[in-house]
Amino acid sequence: MGVASWGSETFPFQLDGREPIERKDSDPTMASYTAGHLGFHGYMRVVDAWIARCAGAGVFDLPDRGWRDAYDDEVPPRDAAREALEEAGFPFEGS
Repeated sequence: MGVASWGSETFPFQLDGREPIERKDSDPTMASYTAGHLGFHGYMRVVDAWIARCAGAGVFDLPDRGWRDAYDDEVPPRDAAREALEEAGFPFEGS
């Protein structure tokens, strides 16, 4: 799934064919980590969801990495998540 809009500090991240991803502060770690940047917040929510589907863990359960750099470099969230999982030793089969 592609990115329709990377968003900005005041505009949310959006995947192709989906609604913009609004800020969700129910996870205080995510809210603190994204520091009020709506685009980055939505990006991280997508990364976190993909990691949870693949590994049953959350983005903050993995070793630290430059998530903001990946967002700024417009690395698609699935690619960034997969790279993080591979670096953490998660075994992928197929896809």
